[in-house]
Amino acid sequence: MRSRISRHLRNVPGAPPAADRALDEGLTTAPGVGEPALPPPELNGRDYAIFLLRLAAEIEHGLMVQYLFTAYSLGGPTVPEGRQADVRAWQETILGIAKEEMAHFVTVENLLTALSGPLNFNREEFPHDTVLYPFGFKLQPASLASLAAYICAESPAEWGVPEEQEIKERAEVGTGAPVNRVGNLYAELIRVLRDPTLVPSSAFDAGSVAFQASWDELGRGYREGARGREAMSSLPQLPAPELLIIEVGSRAAALDAIEQVGEQGEGLEPGTENESHFQRFLAIYRGMKELGDGTGVRPLATNPTTDLEGPDVGPAEDPNTTTPIVNEEANLWAHLFNVRYRKLLVNLSHAFELSDDPGDRAALGPRGTLIHRTFSEMYNLRAIAGQIVVLPIDGAQPDGPLAGPPFQIPHTLMLPPDESGRWRLHRDILDAADTMIDRLRSEGSAGGRDYLAALAQMDAIERGQLELLIAGSSRTPAGSGAPTP
Repeated sequence: MRSRISRHLRNVPGAPPAADRALDEGLTTAPGVGEPALPPPELNGRDYAIFLLRLAAEIEHGLMVQYLFTAYSLGGPTVPEGRQADVRAWQETILGIAKEEMAHFVTVENLLTALSGPLNFNREEFPHDTVLYPFGFKLQPASLASLAAYICAESPAEWGVPEEQEIKERAEVGTGAPVNRVGNLYAELIRVLRDPTLVPSSAFDAGSVAFQASWDELGRGYREGARGREAMSSLPQLPAPELLIIEVGSRAAALDAIEQVGEQGEGLEPGTENESHFQRFLAIYRGMKELGDGTGVRPLATNPTTDLEGPDVGPAEDPNTTTPIVNEEANLWAHLFNVRYRKLLVNLSHAFELSDDPGDRAALGPRGTLIHRTFSEMYNLRAIAGQIVVLPIDGAQPDGPLAGPPFQIPHTLMLPPDESGRWRLHRDILDAADTMIDRLRSEGSAGGRDYLAALAQMDAIERGQLELLIAGSSRTPAGSGAPTP
């Protein structure tokens, strides 16, 4: 638990233990009916809101990654005859939830932009956890235990379903502790942002909307379940993904954004069960329970990593350790996966540094291209994960656990301070991807070669565009009339 985080969370119900709360007695108390909204010591209202939003960004990012891993694990030869459509529907549903989590992540970055706060594209890494995180970060295949943890994280305060106690107990056994509701964090955000004595109206920068992501740029094609419906036809009561990407320029817009995210994901309001992540995960849990725990799931090792000698390495079946990807081919694919994951994050963070131009949306200029490629990389991650999850994690044990996508955070998520340096960073990432692609095409098996050829061609087109952008954004030193490369 990071003290720099936990010591500012005394106000949030269920976050710190009651004994820790006593440290702040007389300074601030947990919120209740009629109580004043007070920020923690050391923070004013706006700073506290930014602190909570940065934590929310990490949580949304972490949930997205864990959901993707779970979705990638579904399928394979253990799917019973006649149930392939059901398992595929579960996979597409979870992938859709992950896309919606990414939209939540983007909306939180919009909220941070509106408050002139520093953006946060980071997330917690295995095996540590933080107060208000639903549970410790863990990459694990689909099971009743993992689904139970996701249900608890996304649950409303009052469930009203017969399996509530069973699911909570199963989740606690699987995670080693009670699972926190993400809704607690969003409820605290609403409390803080609603209070003008904490966050004045002047704190919201209407002009920042030009730097925020919009639904027109990121969400097009997902409104009202426009994608994924066919794949989920065996679960007709469940909606296809609908991305909520909300621009924020005022207090009212900020509150609306948080409430919409809460309704879709965390179930803050009653009556949204058929649309919420909570209800969708619950439906999949019930289906897997009927089919058999873990049936239709590839035996992926937990917490796979390209680091063969990391400090947390342990047995592949131990969920509290990392599992090195020893198989050379799987390791190469995992490195390529990490590079594309970094590319996704850099695309998104760079887009927030560029202001919107209405003409850019029509012509797909630099900002529009970056945002478009952010979601394109999600499809690359899925394609690469498809190659990884059929390979044993240890080539010497072909019948052992399978490898999985590692989702390792890059060495830095900071962008260069100048535009020329940012475009050079994109080129650096393509260089790293090219190296992995070349090695896989020469050293790997035949699997995935058509995809690698298409990926290399796509990257070559992007490289040509980058060279033009680098040339057009080169810096000119003071006193010199010539640009420097």
